[in-house]
Amino acid sequence: MTGKKENLVQFSERLKSLVPTGSGRDFAKKAGIGYSTVHNYLQAVSSPTLENLVLLAKAANVSVEWLATGKGFAELVNVAPNNRVLEVPFINNENCLLLDLSIFIDFQTKAKELAALRVDTDVMHPTFSPGSVLLIDQSQKQLREGKVVVLHKEGNYLYKRIQVVSEGYCLGSDNSKYTAMFVNEESLSSFEVLGEVLAVLSHL
Repeated sequence: MTGKKENLVQFSERLKSLVPTGSGRDFAKKAGIGYSTVHNYLQAVSSPTLENLVLLAKAANVSVEWLATGKGFAELVNVAPNNRVLEVPFINNENCLLLDLSIFIDFQTKAKELAALRVDTDVMHPTFSPGSVLLIDQSQKQLREGKVVVLHKEGNYLYKRIQVVSEGYCLGSDNSKYTAMFVNEESLSSFEVLGEVLAVLSHL
């Protein structure tokens, strides 16, 4: 059972990476599959039939093999010349996030600096919640007032909103149940600043 559940979760993660923000219903319509069925796939409740797997892959312009197994990701299919796709690598993950450049045209100039990271904590709720995918600008390492950044320390990812104070920085959480932390330039050096959050992509 554990293996089956793990496969369900992995499949839902791949499908989530293909469905743009707020477009779950549109994607289901494009694929010709009921929204509730697609919703169950996204939530790792059920796995698709072979017929629906083919429909999902066709709607997302990816290979059936990648959607089913995670292998052969770069093999995009049925992509018209004007349907350009931007591949954004996930941090610490061999998979990529596919972005339709007709929707995310502003990100084209930053293509080489972008990275994706799936959130696994509610520290920034309601701004973003577990399961959301963040687009991170890795070229922006400076801590700027009001911006949300992703930090890495001792194997953990930290999501913090920046407040510049006289002694350094206040690293706050949008979820009020978490307390803020204060760092100066010296203590900040113990963190790796991965970049600034450009956008939050939900899977629904």
